[in-house]
Parts: sequence; C-alpha cells; structure tokens
Amino acid sequence: MRTIYRAGILTAALMVLVLGGCSSFDRGGEEMASAAGRGADARLGLDAGQGPNAVLKEGGQGKDGLEKKPEKIYSMQIGHSQPVDNPRHQSFLLFKKLLEEKTDGGIQVDIYPAGQLGSEASMLEQVCDGTIQGFRGGQLEIVPRMLVFSLPFLCEDRTQAERLVNSEFAREISMDSLKSGATILGIGDAGGFRQFSNSVRMIRRPEDLRGLKMRSNGMDTINKTLEALGAEVMTVPYNDLYMALKAGTIDGQENPWVNSSGMRFYEVQKYFTEVNYQFHPEPFYVNTRWYESLPREYQEILEECTQEMMKENNRLIDENEVQAMENIRANAEIYTLSSEERQAFVEATQVVYEEYMENGLLTRDELARMKRIIRGEEEQDYPYR
Repeated sequence: MRTIYRAGILTAALMVLVLGGCSSFDRGGEEMASAAGRGADARLGLDAGQGPNAVLKEGGQGKDGLEKKPEKIYSMQIGHSQPVDNPRHQSFLLFKKLLEEKTDGGIQVDIYPAGQLGSEASMLEQVCDGTIQGFRGGQLEIVPRMLVFSLPFLCEDRTQAERLVNSEFAREISMDSLKSGATILGIGDAGGFRQFSNSVRMIRRPEDLRGLKMRSNGMDTINKTLEALGAEVMTVPYNDLYMALKAGTIDGQENPWVNSSGMRFYEVQKYFTEVNYQFHPEPFYVNTRWYESLPREYQEILEECTQEMMKENNRLIDENEVQAMENIRANAEIYTLSSEERQAFVEATQVVYEEYMENGLLTRDELARMKRIIRGEEEQDYPYR
C-alpha cells in the first residue's frame, strides 16, 4: 500500500463520483484497489499507472537524463537458487542498487535468493507466466540451442566465454525465449569452468576416467562428455553428493572450484584435475509483457544494469576461484593439465560435437561461427541487447 498525495486523493475521489466507480481509500490515504485489478497488475509487477493501481509520485529533477521523478512505480520480483554469499546474489545486489538509483526509484527490486520461490524450473515458469518478473540461473529448457555453449572444451578461458555469450549469435539463440513469454537481457557465467575430481586415481589422460563412476547433474553435455571419456555416469542430486562420495557410491564428480570448495568435497575426494572442460551459460530472464510495458528509457537502464551485474558476477567468480583452489590444495592434490594433455581430452570428446550435429542441435556452419567468435574474429556489436 502506498501513500497518495492529497491532490491525487481529490482527483481520484472526483473520478469516483463522476464515473460511479467503486474504489475507496482508507483514513491513512492509502490506495484500495479492487482485488481483480490489483491482482492482475501485481502479477506483472505493474503497481504504477497500469489500470486501477496507479500511484502518483512527486515530480522533480531526476538522474541519468530523466527529467522528472517517476509518475509510475514498477515492482520487479526476482528469484534465484544460490545462497546470499554467492556471486549470483552479490551481483544482484549491485543490480538492485544501480537500477533503483538510475530510475529514481521508478523500478523497485525485491530479490528472493536460495530457492525461496521454488526450484529453478519453477522460477523460470513463474517468469514466463508473469507471476514474478525476473529469474537468473542455468535453466535452458526454453532456449535448448543455448546448450551448445556448454559443449566440451569449446572455450579455454574467461575472455573466450564472454565473447561467445555477448555475441550476436547468442542474441539470435536467445530470441527463442520469446515464444515462452520471457526475454533474455544478458547471459552470465553460472559458476566458472568445471573440473574433475575422484577418490581412485589422478586424472591426467582420457583413459584415466575409464570405468570411474562419475556423478552428473543430468545435463546432456555433461553426460555425453563423461560417456565419451569412458566413465560410468550416475545422476545424484547436488545436496546428496557429499554423502554419496563419502559412502563410495560414486567415485568422482565434476564441478567448478567454488562449488567443490564450498561443499567441502576435498574431505571425500583425494584427486582433483584442473581441466577447464566446460562452462555453463546463465541467462537473466524477465517477463516479456512486463519488460515491454516499461518506458523506453527504463528498458535501456535495465539493459545497462544487467551488463554491470554480469561483469560483477564474473569478477566475483574469478576472485572466489583463487581462494577455493587454495582451500582444496591444502586438503587434496590438484593436477593441472599441460597443453598437450588437454588436447588429448579435446580430441576424445569430438564425438559429442558429431552427435549434436547429427541430431540437428548444431550445424557445422554454426560451430565454425562459434569458433570465429571465440577467437575474436567476428566483430562484436552486441553487449548484450
């Protein structure tokens, strides 16, 4: 409920008398919208100037080229699955600060971390139907072609990964989300490059994975990569992984350094290999109808703040990786592949690319284009939209 200025009350009261409407206001001057109107607006975060839920605000000089304080307030509810000390949440805090400052409070952001709004699949569905306005995570169900960004050994470092997710090719793939009612404003890194660990032997060659029971989260590119290397793939929920490793139900797992350190896998895994075989794209989805209802200057500010959020997210991941590796090295062995050793893994996993092309998920031209982008040979005029 928001306080309405006296002029707004008098105007609204006059409209009620003239139009014979049924709106009413309490003694504190707070708006009492009809249940149906309020519900429809709140569903899309339109609690300002949309239907019966208009809230008038005091005028004045704004920031960043906005001449007046906002006459309409848009609420933005955002969900994600990571805890509050994770780079995803920390970068969302920067996003909230910048967005509210640059719109002079015209967009009010509420962040719900740690799966408070449900699973990642559920939160993405909520964005698509307008229950919430934003979600960021690794769910790619409505953009299945984005899975090709996680093909094994596609990128070698952060620079290459950022070229790919900020490319025109990424924008083209992202357009698929519009069919489901969501707009992708940017793509970040879901946690850093992924590494191997196990409790049996050090992994230096592709053959060292042969016969190992390796955990996967069920992602297709992970499954196919481990299978190509000869491992026995087993799906185990993330929260059950530590105990499965401790009990010996599985031999090993793959995760970014930050995850392996945070989950203390080094207590139940002796051997870690720095292989950097895969990174996971992390789209930021917003409800399309809500986004398109915003004034154009708000859309531009939202896109700018998204770019800054993704930069902060990636910076924090890189920063946290250093400490995570130190934690693991103090408790287990870490082996870093040489260029020649890594190339053997690259060659052993080419079968995954062939399978994706055979299944129509990737064409040879698209693969060639991704490689040009990664090498910096395709002009980048798209960060992000």
